[in-house]
Amino acid sequence: MNISSLIKCKYIDLSTLHKKYFIIPANPATGILYITENSPGYISGHLRLRGKHHGRYPFHYLETIDYIFGQEENIIEVCSGSVMGNCFTVDINPDTEPDLVADGQKLDGIPNSKFSRWRCDPPYNTRTAKEMYGTNLPRTIELLKAGARVCKIGSLMFLLLGPQNYQMCPTGIKRIGWIGSTIVPNNEFRALHIFYKYA
Repeated sequence: MNISSLIKCKYIDLSTLHKKYFIIPANPATGILYITENSPGYISGHLRLRGKHHGRYPFHYLETIDYIFGQEENIIEVCSGSVMGNCFTVDINPDTEPDLVADGQKLDGIPNSKFSRWRCDPPYNTRTAKEMYGTNLPRTIELLKAGARVCKIGSLMFLLLGPQNYQMCPTGIKRIGWIGSTIVPNNEFRALHIFYKYA
């Protein structure tokens, strides 16, 4: 698989200069992403984003995903919290007023192969899960399994975690990217894991 076919924005092809990689500006965030010639199925890099309060996505995070991978209308947002708008929201907490109150590890009530993009921003640790969200820490592998079930083949899946390199993949999905993100001004670190549903 060559991930460059999934990139919808302009990028700099340095392979003609014998540099053997492609540079992707991470607009509107600050950062550079890249794909190397010897690993064309994987995107990595670094973003610097300004944080928001109360566990919300950092400024320009969603816009950067749309810029790089193109906008998608058929999105499910799991562990949605305060995310609203152009997506179907799922959260275990009814106070956040999601479209569906459900456990993101199961996504009961949602049929198979319904969505074309999956995004998830679960609590990053047990303490945050309990104190900020009043729930148990979800198991990452179970979130991915449920996400893979409700996504169509060819879907991209974006999982924002704390500072970790999560490598396990359920059957039918492949990890195609890991992007480190420094969140300022608190200098926290987040890791965006990108998956592709192939079966």
